[in-house]
Amino acid sequence: MNQGMLGKAIAILIAAAVILSFAFGFLAELVTQIACGARPSPEHLFAGLGLAITGDASAYAAPAQCAMPVAAIRIVDAVAVVLIVAAAVWILVAVRRYRESDRAFLADLRTRPGFATSSEIRDHLSAKAVLRRAAQLRPDLARPRATDVGWRVGTARGRDVYVSIEDSVALEGPPRSGKGYRILISAILDWSGPLITTSTTNDNLTATMRMRQARGDVHVFDPQGLSGVRHPLRISPIAGCEDPLVAMQRGSAIITGTALGSSTTNGEWAQASGVVLGRLLHAAAVGGMSIAELYDWGTSPAQTRDAVEILKADGAPGWGDSLDATIAGDEKLVSSIWFGVSGAVAPLAVPQIRDALSPRPGDPALDPMSFLDAANTLYLIGSSSGAAAMGGWLGAVLDDIVEVARKRALALPGARLTHPLGLILDEIANMFRWGSLPRIMADGGGRGICTFIVLQALSQAETSWSRAEADTIWAAATAKVLLGGASHVDHLRDIESLLGTRDTRREQRSWSTRDAGHSTSEQHERRPLMSVDEIRRLPPTAGLLAYRNRRSVLLDLAGWDERRDARAIQLGKRETEQEQRSTFEDAHRAPAAPEPAAAPVKSAEAVSEE
Repeated sequence: MNQGMLGKAIAILIAAAVILSFAFGFLAELVTQIACGARPSPEHLFAGLGLAITGDASAYAAPAQCAMPVAAIRIVDAVAVVLIVAAAVWILVAVRRYRESDRAFLADLRTRPGFATSSEIRDHLSAKAVLRRAAQLRPDLARPRATDVGWRVGTARGRDVYVSIEDSVALEGPPRSGKGYRILISAILDWSGPLITTSTTNDNLTATMRMRQARGDVHVFDPQGLSGVRHPLRISPIAGCEDPLVAMQRGSAIITGTALGSSTTNGEWAQASGVVLGRLLHAAAVGGMSIAELYDWGTSPAQTRDAVEILKADGAPGWGDSLDATIAGDEKLVSSIWFGVSGAVAPLAVPQIRDALSPRPGDPALDPMSFLDAANTLYLIGSSSGAAAMGGWLGAVLDDIVEVARKRALALPGARLTHPLGLILDEIANMFRWGSLPRIMADGGGRGICTFIVLQALSQAETSWSRAEADTIWAAATAKVLLGGASHVDHLRDIESLLGTRDTRREQRSWSTRDAGHSTSEQHERRPLMSVDEIRRLPPTAGLLAYRNRRSVLLDLAGWDERRDARAIQLGKRETEQEQRSTFEDAHRAPAAPEPAAAPVKSAEAVSEE
C-alpha cells in the first residue's frame, strides 16, 4: 500500500473514532442523567468510546453521591451498535436494489443528453403544438381539443406528448408489452371522428365499445364469432359489385388478404385469381345471386357456366368471354388460378360465416358514405388461421371504406376529409395482408386518412408484405413508438442507430507504485443514446418515440385505468363482458352445425408442376 492510500485509511479511522466517541459519549451522559438525575463530566473527547469498549468509567467525573450505571450504559451502547449496523446493511441493500431497479434505469436515461428537452416537447410535441394546425385539419370544429388533431402517445418531462393526425404512427412491441392497455385503448377512446379498428381478440372492443356508442353508431363485423357481441354486423361482399371497378377492387382485396396473396412466390397466381374472383362477384351482383352461388362458382371452374352466361348477358362488356376463355384454357393454368379462388371462398362453407355475409331484411347496413359523416366505429374481428380464416373478406371491407374515403377527400376543399378517418390496425399482420397499407401510410395523412399500425416486430410485417413493402411501411411512419422486450438483435441495432448518439466524458485515474499520488486523464467520446440491451430492457411503463427529424423522446406510459374517465370505461367494460359471457354461453348450449370436411389442397406451385 502506498503512502497516499495509507493516509486515507488513517483519516477514515480517525473520523470513525471521533463520530463513535460523540455517539457513545452522548449515550453515557443520557443514561446517567436518567439514573442519577445529573450528567457526568468527561475528561477528554474519547471518554465515551473508552467506556463502551473497556467498561472503565474512570474517564468520567460521576455526579455527587451516584455511581455511573456502567452496565446499563454498555447495554445501550451495544443495542445502538446493532441498530446502526442493521440500518447500514438495510441502506446498502436498498441502494443496491434501487440501482438494479427500473426506476434507477429510467432516472439514468432521463439525465442523458440526447433525449428531447422540455422546450423541444413544448414546441413540437405538446397539445399546443398540434393545435396550431387545427384550422386546416379540423375546420368543422370551433373549439378543437388536442385529441381532435393529434394522437396522444404518452407523457414526457411532465407534459402530454402528441403527434399530429397527419403523421402515420407505427407502434412496435412484443406480445404482453402493454400495447393495448397503455396506448391503443386510449387512442380508440380519444378519436373524435369515424374509426376502423382491427384485432384478433376482443380486448380493445370490450374496453371501448360502450364509450364509442356514446359518440356514434358502432358496428362489429365478426364472421367467426370471436367477439361475443350479440348482434354483429352482416355485410354482403356482393353488394356494390354491379360496378365493374368495385368488383375488380374487391376481388383483388379478398385474394390479397389470403395466404396466397401474402406469398412472395405466387404473386402472378394471386393476381390472376383476383381477376377471376372479381368477375364472379360482378356476375353474382348483376345476376341477383347469393353467397351460396358464389361459393359454388369459386370451388370449381366446371361450375361457373352460369356465371359466364350472366356476364355475357348483363355483365361488363367482354367479361363473359374473358372468363369463358380462362376456364377453357390449359388445365394446369386453370388449376393454379383456381387454387387462389377456391382458397378465398373456402370459409363460405361454414354456415356461421355464410350467415354473416348474408344480410337479412331489416338488418342495419354499413353505408361507407354515412359512416364517414360522424364519429362512427367499425370493429373488424377475425383471424387468418384455421379452416374459417376470414382475412381476405375483412380486408375487402376495410379496402372498400378507405377507397370511398379517398374519393370523397378529392371532392372536398383541400382534398382532405372533413371528419378524418382513423385506422387503428392492431394485429393486422396476423389477420390479413392489406395491399393498400404502404400507400395509405405514405399519403393518407394528407387526405385525412390517419393510420396507426401495431406490430409485434418489423419481421412480422415482412412476413405479411414483402421486405420492400415492410421497409416502406416503417419508413412512412413519421412517428415510431417503441416498447421494450424485443429480441431481434439486428432490428434493435437499427433502432439504436435511429435514436442517435450522445457525448460522454470519462475520467481515468492511474496510480504509481514508485511515486506518491496519482494522475487523472479525461476522455471524450460519442456513444449510442441507448444500447441494444437498454432498448430491450425498457420496462412496460416506458417507451421511446422517434418523431420525424426531432430528437428521440423517452415516454412515460400509463394504463387506461389512470384516465379521468376510467370509472365510466370500467362500467362499460363490465356491461360488455356480461353480454359476451351470455353470448358465448348461448353458443355453447346450442348444437353446433356439422362443418363439411375440407379436401386437401395443393399449393399453386405443386399444381403447376403436375
